[in-house]
Amino acid sequence: MVLKKLSKKVVILVLVLMLVLSFVSCENASNEETNNGSGESEPVEIKIAYWANAAEQKHYEFVAEGIENEYPNIKVVLQQYPTSEEFWTAIPTAIAAKNAPDVVILSDEGNLEFIANGSLAPIDSLIEEVGFDKSIISDSLYKGWSYEDQLYGVPVRAGTSMLSINKKMFEEAGIEKYPETMDELLAAAKKLTTDEVYGICASIHEFHISQYVHAFGGDWNFGKTINSPENIQGVQFFVDLYTKHGVAVTPKQIGASWDGEVFAKEKAAMSTGGPWYMGYCKETNPDLEFIPLPIPKGTVESQTAYSGGMAILSASEHKKEAMEFIKYALREEASVSLYKNVGDAPSASAVMPAYLEENPELKPVFENMQKVGVPFAYPVDTKNFTAELVKGIEEIIYKPGSLTVEELLDNLQDQFGIE
Repeated sequence: MVLKKLSKKVVILVLVLMLVLSFVSCENASNEETNNGSGESEPVEIKIAYWANAAEQKHYEFVAEGIENEYPNIKVVLQQYPTSEEFWTAIPTAIAAKNAPDVVILSDEGNLEFIANGSLAPIDSLIEEVGFDKSIISDSLYKGWSYEDQLYGVPVRAGTSMLSINKKMFEEAGIEKYPETMDELLAAAKKLTTDEVYGICASIHEFHISQYVHAFGGDWNFGKTINSPENIQGVQFFVDLYTKHGVAVTPKQIGASWDGEVFAKEKAAMSTGGPWYMGYCKETNPDLEFIPLPIPKGTVESQTAYSGGMAILSASEHKKEAMEFIKYALREEASVSLYKNVGDAPSASAVMPAYLEENPELKPVFENMQKVGVPFAYPVDTKNFTAELVKGIEEIIYKPGSLTVEELLDNLQDQFGIE
């Protein structure tokens, strides 16, 4: 009887084992159907969307090249758009159709809108998961991608502001010391202004206005401090260049399309702009000698720091792999390609010295950015805020007495500010 009972138990055990083996066999067969035939899973397709010219497209192709050697699980698909307008028209449509890219490349100037509406995913945990070393990038550049203690993008290219001065005009005016403060800038502008030339091109544009705001310790602060005393002081200094001192000119006043053209045509002895002035001036006025300088101090040393960066869309179903791509895109040889093939400054601190070796005149500008750089930090509704800011300042300048700087910033705080 005992033997019969044991035999029954053995039979049952064998049947169970056969059932398990059958299940495993079916599972393996199922897996083979989803594999590429070699027993390995198909790589995950990561779509990267951006707008780019020919040189930038070549660079992005280099950025993605060879990723399969580092991450065999990733296949990169590049989605190029000719203009930013086409890019931002296509992306919302793709998100709605559940065909969104995984990574988008954009500037941090107006990124808060896409952070606030949930389009961009926070990436702190992803950075930790893939082992990306954040310290390879200057801290000042991360500020433009940080909101409410979370990070939403990784800076790839470094951008900053600077003061451009016409060396010959300074020499002819007998000005030996270049401006280090806003008071010195004003004094120089007065001395440099003639019937033919203005002391400074102060383009009525949010980029340029923000340089003066930052110099006086101000900050748009994502809409929290639009009407702060520091902001009022900075904007008032900007306005006074026109209304009180008569030393400033806009591009429109001389029939130019932008501030760089005013400076290159030598219609203004100074201008707040950025490193892009260099290539433009060399092309349009090769004989022009100009010195790039840090933005002069108002009440504090401060200079705009912003960047083009890579962000992951919340709609992405492969966020980890998208972060792995970003990590790969920040390898040193890719940062070198950025300044070699595109001419842009890299965000990577280790590569910046090589860039400055080729552009030594920009060394004080970028070194200052790394020390005291601050982001634009515009309010969520960046487009309408900047439009109203420009419109209001034009009214103050061209319709004296109709509006004050303090009233303008109070109105903007009510319209676009947050607590």
